[in-house]
Amino acid sequence: MSASEIPKTYNAKDWENKLYTQWEESGFFRPEADQPWADNPHKNERYCNILPPPNANGELHLGHASGYTVMDIFGRFERMKGKKVLLLPGKDHAGIQTQVVFEKKLQTEKNITRHDLGREKFFEEIYAFCKDRAEYMRSQEKRIGLSADWSREKFTLDPDISRRATETFVTMYNDKMIYRGERIINWCPRCATALSDVEIEYQTKKEKLYWIKYGPFVLATSRPETKLGDTAVAVHPDDDRYKDFIGKKIIIPGVLGNFEVVVVADTVVDRAFGSGVIKVTPAHDFADFAIAERHHLPIKQVINTDGRMMDNCGKYAGMTTQECRTTIVTDMQAMDLIEKIEEYNHNLSLCERCKTTIEPLISKQWFINVDAPHYSLKKKSVEALKNNAIIFHPEAMKEQMIRWIENLHDWCISRQIWWGHRIPVWYKKQSTNNKQQTTEKIYCGIQPPEGDDWTQDPDTLDTWFSSGQWPYTTLEYPDGKDAKQFYPTDTMIMGRDLLFFWATRMILFGFYTTHTAPFKHLYFTGLVRDKIGQKMSKSKGNGVDVLEMIKKFGADAVRLSLTLGTTPGLDFRLYEEKIATFRNFANKLWNIGRYVNQQTTENKQQKLPKPKSPADQWILVRLQYITKEVTQLLENYQLSLAGEKLRDFTWNEFADWYVEIHKIEKNNEVLHSVFATLLKLWHPFIPFVTEALWQTLYKNSDTLLMMEQWPKPIPLAKNTLGDVRFENVIRLIQEIRAIRSLYKIDPAKYISLTIKEGANKRALITESGTLLQRLARIDTIHIIRLTASTPKNSVRVSYGWMDVYIELAGVIDFDVEKTRLTKEKKEKETYITALETKLSNPNFIQHAKPDIVQTEQEKLEEVKKQLSTLNHHLASLS
Repeated sequence: MSASEIPKTYNAKDWENKLYTQWEESGFFRPEADQPWADNPHKNERYCNILPPPNANGELHLGHASGYTVMDIFGRFERMKGKKVLLLPGKDHAGIQTQVVFEKKLQTEKNITRHDLGREKFFEEIYAFCKDRAEYMRSQEKRIGLSADWSREKFTLDPDISRRATETFVTMYNDKMIYRGERIINWCPRCATALSDVEIEYQTKKEKLYWIKYGPFVLATSRPETKLGDTAVAVHPDDDRYKDFIGKKIIIPGVLGNFEVVVVADTVVDRAFGSGVIKVTPAHDFADFAIAERHHLPIKQVINTDGRMMDNCGKYAGMTTQECRTTIVTDMQAMDLIEKIEEYNHNLSLCERCKTTIEPLISKQWFINVDAPHYSLKKKSVEALKNNAIIFHPEAMKEQMIRWIENLHDWCISRQIWWGHRIPVWYKKQSTNNKQQTTEKIYCGIQPPEGDDWTQDPDTLDTWFSSGQWPYTTLEYPDGKDAKQFYPTDTMIMGRDLLFFWATRMILFGFYTTHTAPFKHLYFTGLVRDKIGQKMSKSKGNGVDVLEMIKKFGADAVRLSLTLGTTPGLDFRLYEEKIATFRNFANKLWNIGRYVNQQTTENKQQKLPKPKSPADQWILVRLQYITKEVTQLLENYQLSLAGEKLRDFTWNEFADWYVEIHKIEKNNEVLHSVFATLLKLWHPFIPFVTEALWQTLYKNSDTLLMMEQWPKPIPLAKNTLGDVRFENVIRLIQEIRAIRSLYKIDPAKYISLTIKEGANKRALITESGTLLQRLARIDTIHIIRLTASTPKNSVRVSYGWMDVYIELAGVIDFDVEKTRLTKEKKEKETYITALETKLSNPNFIQHAKPDIVQTEQEKLEEVKKQLSTLNHHLASLS
């Protein structure tokens, strides 16, 4: 295809769907596919990344796109190295979230509830709904270029995955690590189920803080209605103000009459906060429940699962907690039991799905004992992490995870919903020996027990119970073929917000079930923020629609915007203008390809072309360095830095310099060889435009670019002195162009150059004089003796062993330029003084955002460099 037939602009819409279909139909997404090239040193090696399963009821969003891009870059890189690569995709049934979504759908579309359908029919319909949504999401995931093996896609409620998850429950139950008991849990009154910590979101809200008279004490509470369930007050054991009260029982006046509490000493109390006394309501506060356990306090529940006051609350029975709070405050004020009321910022706990306020309640649930005598999930995992069983990216995340695991409390794993893995436990009533009482017989197993009158537990397992086992259940551990080949997996990639919720559970389960870490590397992406660093949200209207951006700018531009300039685990900013700049880069690469395609050669992909000039030698040596550097950076999980160095080389060294030099020297073999290698190096980052160029320029190639062999640095003898001379040519051209710009010299006007004598300088002119003259618009180059006088009316450029004079007589008006530069110098000095004053102001440093302070510091450094340049040129003009 001639250059005239290649469109001037890369149009992603013309290529992306077509190329993805080719990739998929080629079978190369499957690890069974053989690389179509010989001499593969990695043919017996494996690379596996089990992809985090998004909720099967949603849409592709920026968080997914960010993670998928990173996963795909590493996957394509390892595949091109010759490894058997498995990127295994899946979807999560997402328990409560999906049930809430589907129940709303039933109500809106059919005006019915799940109870109208019944449990089995409801499960069937929601399963079909999720499968349909999963297919839709799969089509979206392909848009970003994800090279996953879709034939292996899993769903957390697939029969084999569900069976494996429940087998783990049975094993842990038999190991006495799972128990059923009454403990305090997060309860959503609207969803009518227990919730894990990860299913809660927090909202800061102005609330009232009530200072109440509590017998001999005055203490603060945000929930006066829970006073009806108080069984103690607590003070710090070292607080001398209350040491005489410790251990005593106190009669407290209350709205339902006097009641008795005991005073306990507990180090959890902050004696410096408020009055140093807290009321203890064990049934409705996690910290209070822990105090009650330590001190063997009675527990009195006063709020039910509907979020209403219970029958034991006298006249307040049946009220919502908010109604009770209003009424009880009025009653306490009438009894002179409230000293004062203040406003304060309260961190409210809300159900992630329905936004209802969470009620801490005592409830009979299933729990995992994370520190069981038989096997401590906490101790085993912490020990392994401290021994570097998993490499963290960034490393700092490891200590955060260790601290999180060390502070884990027993995990409530039962949910009072229908959508999920049914708890594999059955109950049966049986008579005791005296036949006047009955007891409950419990059976735990994969299959129902034999006999009649058994009833299965109605609850389901927490979503994180199954997703925590995802790395090995998807591979059918322990006997599956994939498990034997790919477990433990190589890499797990996820957003940093999932560190404590999902990553920890995978590690706990991995060591318990498989006795090894489920993955060797744990890589965290940061959260995507808007242009000014705010969290994206629908309410703010500052989100970026990833599919719209792909449609507008192409998948490659989106991929680069999500990876370059990012750091593992740190948040980064994304906005349309940023994506547009990467679309421009894709077009830059495309236009280089159009030029390269015009240059005919017998062997377009020659691996070791013969250099014919210093420029050829220089670009080939630089290519070997960049190939080695990018390879090492990717192997060390420094993805962003690899891409940035590759971009700098492509744009600055290859496009801006070598392509321009090629227009003069015309070594087509070197040009094609370098460009073909660049397409391979870029392919993991921007697979669509590179594959499009590969098929356009090298259509006779036997393979798709995605299956080409990753470039190896080719040993190339470096002509050190010659390379230094050529780099000096580039530097000299840059300096001349800068001076042209400074003095506003007409680009079409030729100028003269004087160089003081020396062997290296003569060699430079001999080797590259023509390039220097053409690219810097030089008409004459004079070489003078070292002892000769400095040419008049010239500007001196000096660096290294170069000492060059640019002759400006008749080109500029020296007096006018002196005046102009002197004026600019004064303006720079004034600006520097203002910046230094600003940066020395403590108020500015303390109150300005760190990024604003950094920007001002960078401005100062830049202006100082500009001033130094002005001083140099003023000295030259003098």
